[in-house]
This record gives sequence, structure tokens and C-alpha cells, in this order.
Amino acid sequence: MILVDRDQMRAIDRYAINTLKIPSICLVERASLAVLKHINLNKFGYFAVVAGVGNNGADGLALARNLLARYKDVEIYIVGDVAMASEGFKINLASCETLCEEIFYVESIEDLENMEKRLANVNLIVDALFGTGLNRTVTGIYATVISILNNVMKYKVSIDLPSGLDASTGMDLGEVVDADLIVTLQLMKAGIYEREAYKKKCVIEDIGIPQKAIDSVLYGLVN
Repeated sequence: MILVDRDQMRAIDRYAINTLKIPSICLVERASLAVLKHINLNKFGYFAVVAGVGNNGADGLALARNLLARYKDVEIYIVGDVAMASEGFKINLASCETLCEEIFYVESIEDLENMEKRLANVNLIVDALFGTGLNRTVTGIYATVISILNNVMKYKVSIDLPSGLDASTGMDLGEVVDADLIVTLQLMKAGIYEREAYKKKCVIEDIGIPQKAIDSVLYGLVN
């Protein structure tokens, strides 16, 4: 099994996008469909997607869009400054705004209380707050959101890795989302592999990054 740390995965992504000209939005879409494969739509019908404004959040919004397109009930909670969002996030947010009755922006104590109350009604929570890029302790409103997710006894799916986990070392960067399922993208993250509790709940899904990108970064095999 190939293990990658934070820097290696980011380099692979950059090579695929910048050198091989794979549109980043295509990778976002593949990621969302990869997660969707592991959701039983006959069992779960009412979802909450809790998204940051980076690429992980973009994956989450793409998943929300795909669920909404299948006439599922989806609540979307956005944490972070949308003005600083990734392009993939903005594209999928615009689509979600046409499909979702209301999108909740979590900015205040009142917003947090509203989110906690409403999450009691959903069947499944998608954790799309942080991906492999997280390299600092989670504080402030993000820490509170993770605490709320852990206190709500609902089935939780994390995209790529549980928010709050260091992708390289497996260290907890504050509180970590206690996911029931982790769908990690393309390659196993070293931080997940180091922690048996996470590894046993993790599946790896191909999102279409060419092998050439992986070989070029990990083995220096560049034609």
C-alpha cells in the first residue's frame, strides 16, 4: 500500500492539475461520486453537509449537489470566509444555491446553537471541514463545530480524513471528528494509517489522478 503525507499529496494534486492539465473541478466531482458510492440512499434520506471553504469543502458541496439532484433532503452548513473559498467550492456553492432551500452560514453562537438543534433531525452527517492541508491546531468556531458533530449521535462520513487529524503524523490537532466511515481519496494518508482506530474505518477511492502524477512525485519518474 502506498502511503502519502500532506506535502506529497498536495504535490501530486498540483502535478495533476498544473502539469497534466486535469481540471480541478473534475477531481472534485470524482471525489463526491466516490463518497456517494458508500452512502446507502435507501437507508439514509436526510443529510447534513458541514463544509469548510477549501477543497475538502468543495468535495462536500459537490456531494450535497449530487444528493439534492437525487431528491434527498440536504442541509448545508458552511464554516469560513466564502470570499477566500477555492474555485471548486464557489462553483458548487452556486449550484447548491439553486437546489437547496436554505444554506446556513455558521458565524455566531446563535448559528452554532441552531446547527446543533437542527442536526438532531438528520440521518447522516458529512464532515467536509478540513482535508490534508490542515497543519495547525483547530481553534475557535471550527473547534466548536467539531465538538458539536461529535456530540450529535448520528452516522458520520468524513471526506478524505476526519477533520482535526494531521494527515502526515496522525496527531490530533485538537478535537477530531469521530467518523463512522472515512473515504480517503486516491491514496492512503500516512496519518490515518498510523492510527488503527481510523484505519479500520477507512476506504480508499480512486478519483482519477493519473498514475504519472503519483510516479513523478513519489519516485521522480518524469518523462
